[in-house]
Amino acid sequence: MAFIDFSDAAHPALPVANSNVVPIPAARASDADGGLLNRLERRVVELAREDGLKSLIPQRPRRWLARFVFGPTPPSKMLANEQLEALRQLAVQAWHHGYTLPISAIRDAQAAGHSEAKVGAVIDFIGRLRAPVRRLAA
Repeated sequence: MAFIDFSDAAHPALPVANSNVVPIPAARASDADGGLLNRLERRVVELAREDGLKSLIPQRPRRWLARFVFGPTPPSKMLANEQLEALRQLAVQAWHHGYTLPISAIRDAQAAGHSEAKVGAVIDFIGRLRAPVRRLAA
């Protein structure tokens, strides 16, 4: 009896069955974004899934009374590299808004030096990993 592997026959844009982060094999991850994202950039996009929209607001340092009551200022989620931070902000917006993200997020990513093709690759990469929307029947 022969075994035929049909796992490569599925379209890569099919929705993911589980809403948790699904590890993607390295060969498919490079194919999913057209080879525009390197390994570090893909990791930043995957980590941005856990960040909320509040992480986009710059964090202010706490004054002495707030430090006394609440403790030291928690570490910021912002990245030190400006290009990776712009990519993270774009990814956070895309994880929360999907394909309907604000145009300002795209402009900010392009202003940081990312090409239009790379921005599109990030949005498509996230679109493939997002859980499908389940609606109740009317």
